[in-house]
Amino acid sequence: MKVVIAGYNIEAEEVERLLAQGAPLTPEVIAASYARISRDPRSVAAIRRDAREDVERARRSNERIVFGMGHASIAEHAVFNIDVSGISRLAVEELEHFRLASFTEKSQRYIKLGRDIVVPKEVRAKGSRMERRFRETAGRLQKAYSELYRVLLDRGYDEGIAREDARYAMPLATAAQLGMTVNARELEYMIARLSAHPLSELQKLSGMLYKKAKVIAPSLIRYPDATDYFKNIARAKVDIGAEMRQLMKGAGSNSYVKVEGNVRLLDWTRRGDERIVAAILFSSSNVTMGDALEAAGKMNRAEKVRVIEKAMKGIESHDSVLREFESVHMLFEFIVSASCFAQLKRHRLATIIPQNYDLSLGISVPHSIDGAGAVRILRDAARDASDLYRELVRCCPGAADYILTNAHRRRVLFDVNMREIYHFVRLRSDRHAQWEIREVSGAVALEAKRHFRSASIYLSGKDEFDRKR
Repeated sequence: MKVVIAGYNIEAEEVERLLAQGAPLTPEVIAASYARISRDPRSVAAIRRDAREDVERARRSNERIVFGMGHASIAEHAVFNIDVSGISRLAVEELEHFRLASFTEKSQRYIKLGRDIVVPKEVRAKGSRMERRFRETAGRLQKAYSELYRVLLDRGYDEGIAREDARYAMPLATAAQLGMTVNARELEYMIARLSAHPLSELQKLSGMLYKKAKVIAPSLIRYPDATDYFKNIARAKVDIGAEMRQLMKGAGSNSYVKVEGNVRLLDWTRRGDERIVAAILFSSSNVTMGDALEAAGKMNRAEKVRVIEKAMKGIESHDSVLREFESVHMLFEFIVSASCFAQLKRHRLATIIPQNYDLSLGISVPHSIDGAGAVRILRDAARDASDLYRELVRCCPGAADYILTNAHRRRVLFDVNMREIYHFVRLRSDRHAQWEIREVSGAVALEAKRHFRSASIYLSGKDEFDRKR
């Protein structure tokens, strides 16, 4: 694993002078100067100049304001660009869980994958036999990937589809790399949360992030250790899961294992069209929300559509819909593969709550692999991974997921407002989207159109937007 601070924000007009003088280049100066704006009558430029001329004083000011007075938002003015490489695909799932950071990951869709893997410390600790078994199994999965790639090309599929769908055989231990942009406040939170994670790989990442960041901004990255609450979360979930399994025993229900279909709508805002129209009426006038709801309730569908059309006049496929659309929600339960989840998790403005991977849910099989008559290759690879997974669960359960493939599945709760549904469907129902998440998006769009008929009149993938409009 490697962590590199690739960049951070400093005062652009002062870079050359500071470099010539050998002065410290740190984003703490900007954070300290912005912290004083609310209480200092001078211009921003004068405040920044003062902070720049005495960095140590600026750091003391940061510590007093951010940690002493509790104004932690000041730390958000310091921003880091961080390279992370040699990290497993499984660890990336956890890292990209953090909402207030930006990530660009080496895509398994667009490049042909190599053979680099991360063998977790938990597996290595069980001795050379277990490590050898792990590496051998991963090697067979990589061989299945190469075989599927070749078969798909031979059957006439283009190289992009071959790369995209053959990766379903690859293990979650596959090495990845990414670029991350994150402010100091979120970075400190990230470091603390990862330090308490059950996986040693993420604990190591936490330590490396702290070591690199504290050199540059010691006044803003001060508390890398997890609280007792963070430390207890993983243990608490294990205990709660055990209690749930006891409750399910003899209950005569198999709903814990089986769900019909891969997308199920669990709940939604009733009379959602009225709620959205009322929110638009509210923001466009001086009436109370109660009056707006009453007015919307008296409208027929054509009248509601007319309000929404007026509010969205001239909208293009890249435009966000109004915040008023955030007033209604839908709650879904998905069953998705690791490959699909890798894309789903990027929609961090939705509330995404995943379960652990579950062998009883089977695997997702790409249509191209089925069409090429190569399902056996993928199923054999998944069975090989599942066999070792069961053994790892007994000896080092936290690390068992590393050997699962991108085809293995899990359940995910997806709680999303209508504004984010527009963004999700535009991106994921587009013809260029990956096939599995496109199917999920299509099901989400169908339910949105069913329950929010007026509000969904412009709901489509980007490629269909102009025709839909």
